[in-house]
Amino acid sequence: MNNKTAFITGAAKGIGRATAVALSTSGCHVILTDIDTEALADVKSTIEESGGKASTYLLNVADQDQVNAIHEQALKDHQRIDYFVNNAGIGGTFAPLHLMPRSEWDKVIAVDLNSVFFCLQAQLKILLPQGGGSIVNVSSLAGKKGVAYGVPYSAAKHGVLGITKSAAVEYGARNIRVNAICPSFLETEIIDPLPNELLDFVTKHRVPLKRLGKPEEAAETIAWLLSDKASFVNGHALVMDGGMNAG
Repeated sequence: MNNKTAFITGAAKGIGRATAVALSTSGCHVILTDIDTEALADVKSTIEESGGKASTYLLNVADQDQVNAIHEQALKDHQRIDYFVNNAGIGGTFAPLHLMPRSEWDKVIAVDLNSVFFCLQAQLKILLPQGGGSIVNVSSLAGKKGVAYGVPYSAAKHGVLGITKSAAVEYGARNIRVNAICPSFLETEIIDPLPNELLDFVTKHRVPLKRLGKPEEAAETIAWLLSDKASFVNGHALVMDGGMNAG
């Protein structure tokens, strides 16, 4: 990955931040995008203090015009982008389906699903003239299983896997690989609203490894999928859940 360039959405925290650090350590110049200005500056500083190279752009991934403009600007600034990680997302409010507000559905679908469509369109327009590249979309175990009280999130993450598979089939012959990861409970900000009792139950009774995952573990998985070490992996949804879905 030395001297490659990687573009990451939602890079300020959680999986995105860990992925930025991991790719930088592997030799990539990382392009960090997010809506959190302070957190973006912090991760950029962390990377540069370790000798890495990072650039930052403010980006609301739910706004297609912004998505297109920032991708165009990043390409102009860096001439070439080899890897893309579509990680930005929100958990949303948990509520029964029959009481779920339309506004909550719209918000989660906009950030977690529409954004992946917008970003892929912009990214493919960059990768096609370059002759190829690699993309990883961050879905969830909720993209493979139903989630009680989390219909918008689960629907969006199922949709991310559909987009991933379709893009992989459509563009594989153009030397563009598109894959996804499906993590379960990781130690990131997205699980902060969940009750400690629920997380304790999950780790003790649902996850065979008896612990939550770490964002750094997701980051290493993403880095592998992007790299040439995974050169024959395309259209795959890699589950990383400590064995939660196995039993």
